[in-house]
Amino acid sequence: MARREEARPAADDQPGPEPITARASQRSSRLAALGPDWLPLALLAGDAILVVASIAGAYLFHRTIDPFHTEGRLLPFGPYIAAIPIVVILYLFALTINHQYQSWRGRSLSDLLLGLYSGIGLAAVLVLAAISLGNVGVHYSRLVITYTVLLTAVLMTVERYWLRQYETRLRRRGIGTEQVLVVGTGTGSEVLVQRMNMFPQYGYHVVGVLDDHLAAGSSFAAAQVVGRIEDLPRLARELGADQVFIAIAEEDRGRLLNLIKLCEDQQLEFKVVPSMLDIISTRAEVNAIDGLPLVGIRHSRLRGTNAALKRGIDIAVSAIALAVLAIPLLIVAAIVKLTSPRGPVLFRQERIGLNGKPFTVLKLRTMVPDAEAETGPKVAEPGDPRATPVGRVMRKLSIDELPQFWNVLRGDMSLVGPRPQPTYFDERYGAEVPRYLERQRVRPGLTGWAEVNDLRGAAPIVDRTIYDVYYIENWSLALDLKIIMLTALRMFFQRHAY
Repeated sequence: MARREEARPAADDQPGPEPITARASQRSSRLAALGPDWLPLALLAGDAILVVASIAGAYLFHRTIDPFHTEGRLLPFGPYIAAIPIVVILYLFALTINHQYQSWRGRSLSDLLLGLYSGIGLAAVLVLAAISLGNVGVHYSRLVITYTVLLTAVLMTVERYWLRQYETRLRRRGIGTEQVLVVGTGTGSEVLVQRMNMFPQYGYHVVGVLDDHLAAGSSFAAAQVVGRIEDLPRLARELGADQVFIAIAEEDRGRLLNLIKLCEDQQLEFKVVPSMLDIISTRAEVNAIDGLPLVGIRHSRLRGTNAALKRGIDIAVSAIALAVLAIPLLIVAAIVKLTSPRGPVLFRQERIGLNGKPFTVLKLRTMVPDAEAETGPKVAEPGDPRATPVGRVMRKLSIDELPQFWNVLRGDMSLVGPRPQPTYFDERYGAEVPRYLERQRVRPGLTGWAEVNDLRGAAPIVDRTIYDVYYIENWSLALDLKIIMLTALRMFFQRHAY
């Protein structure tokens, strides 16, 4: 499994426990100044202010475009002022139900926004219900209510994005992070450590790894190995660990129980990290009949009505996208031809799709003509010399993928699904990677669950397969929407597009 080597600069300069301890105490003092619950309180106050501002803004906007509401009477502002406290309470109640005022630790921005929009929808329903029950509809314009809902959605989205950026900057400096000590180097721990290093906004910082097979001072997944597992109590104190993540091999069950008891005795907060394969791609499905549990095999949810619904959305969205993007695509195609006149505008390659059926994928050409003539099939790498100057920009922004909307419209692909692999790689991976062929149970996608989790480019195919299988077994329209939102958010912040 590939390992990222971009550890925090401060961590690489720690030769022993004493400097790390000093750094931990320094960070603790900064944390005390900020306060652990600042974000929920800031959101609560900010949302209340934004609801008031949205009501006033919606009223002013409606009065500007339609000053005489009914029968030539000026739309009064008094009823809206009187309704502000009730509307604020209903909004805060609806958002609380949707977990908007809980810790953001370990949660992605897309999860937060999906909960936000659900909460705003519930708040709108509650406001309309209150107006109906109070029989005061004559005093309120439905357009003002609509404008208020839309304004709160926009303003609260901006608020959460800004707070997320601010929180990320703080956590990159170590403020507001929880210090994590990882015990063991099981299969799940490497991906977990990489994720915590890659996404500081999740609020975790790995202060060290304990393992009996790696020497102290060596590196594991860009984190420093600080000692042996038996050193856990001492190092947890010295490093100021807030949490202990236990990720030892599954077959060592006796030692796992001993470590759990040790953490309890030392009053260390801990979590057990199972195998990544088990946690993401388990095939067990539990049902019950009158309380009797029945364990079966989980199958793809993309069958029957679900498959038809997803296909209908694919057709509608791809048709609209092709119509909207027609002129921009022609402009980009002309740029490709002018800057690299020897080759074709479109790159065509055979890929494997649903049920193992081959199809020809379309992309705007980003590399020199016959780029694989000498090397054969090869995954793009950072600074790949085969890419043209324009092609590098297109690949960074994923513009080269846009012609695949035609593949989606034709039925070769879907908007969301596992990314299709060239035939050469597909045949090789199918024989080498467990459960790889299960990806062929659904149409491949323009984007996928693996890609939005930064597993693209030269990322290990084993890791990508785990995420793809998870998507297949847990598909829902909400998951598709989440992936599309993440794709849009990360288009300009993609780490592995080259």
